[in-house]
Amino acid sequence: MRNPGPFAILLEGWENRSVWGWDEGTGSWWAQLWRNDLPDDPVADAPHVGFGPLYRQHISTVSGLVPLIAAATQVEPDRIDQLLAESMS
Repeated sequence: MRNPGPFAILLEGWENRSVWGWDEGTGSWWAQLWRNDLPDDPVADAPHVGFGPLYRQHISTVSGLVPLIAAATQVEPDRIDQLLAESMS
C-alpha cells in the first residue's frame, strides 16, 4: 500500500503551500503548487500549477511527476526528485 500523503514540496519559492500525493481512487499521483510570491486565488483557491487526475492526467509513478514539476518551476529534475524523496521520509 502506498502512503497517500499529502506531502509538502519544500522547494524554495514554492514551499508555503505546495503539496503532492497519491489518489487511491484513480491510482494516480498528483501535485498542486502555489508560488509564494503570487496571491492566492480568492475565489477558487486554485493552485498556480497542478498535475494529476483533477487536471485530466494519469501519473502512475512518482518519477512521472518529476519532469512536470521541474518544467513548471524551472528547477533541475534531479533536485525535484530529491525533494520528493525527502518529503516522504
